[in-house]
Amino acid sequence: MTTYPHVMQLAVAVSSAALVLGALAVTPRRALRWLLWLSLIGAIGVILWLTLALSFGDAGGTGLNMAPFREIRRGLDSHGGRPQANLLGNVALFVPVGALIAWLARRWRVAVAGVFGMLLSLGIELTQLSLGRVGDIDDVILNTTGAILGGLLAVTWARVVSQRWADYDESAGL
Repeated sequence: MTTYPHVMQLAVAVSSAALVLGALAVTPRRALRWLLWLSLIGAIGVILWLTLALSFGDAGGTGLNMAPFREIRRGLDSHGGRPQANLLGNVALFVPVGALIAWLARRWRVAVAGVFGMLLSLGIELTQLSLGRVGDIDDVILNTTGAILGGLLAVTWARVVSQRWADYDESAGL
C-alpha cells in the first residue's frame, strides 16, 4: 500500500503552514494568534482522522504492546519499507502539533508541547485499543518525540525571527 508517502506529504504541508504562521505570530501582530489555534485544531483533526478513521500499521491485529522500543527496534532493524515509514510517520505527524503548542504556550514551551503530544497520543492509543485495534506504547514514544521536536523547532524559529526583527528595528532607528 502506498499510503505512507501521502501521510508524509501531509505532515510536511501542515508543518510548513505551522512554521509560516508561527513566524507571523512572533511579530507584534497578536491578532494572528487565533490562526495558530485554528491550525492546531486542524492538525489535531488530521491526526485523529489518520489514526482513528484509517488503520495504518495494525495489519488487522488487535491487542496491546506495552514493551517499550519493541516496534521501534523492529523498524530500525528493517532495511527500509513499511516499518521505517511507520517510525518516521509517527514522529512527523506530531511535529506540527508540538510547534503550534510551543508557539501558543506562555512558559515551558517545549515541555508543554511534549506533555500535550504525549496525552494526545495516549488518548489515541487507548481509543484504538477500545476499537479492537492495536494499542502500542512505541507509538506514544514516537508521537511524543515528534511533539518535542516540533516544540524545539518552534522555539528556535521564534528566537531567530525575534532576533532578526530586533536587528531590523535597531538598523531602522526604531
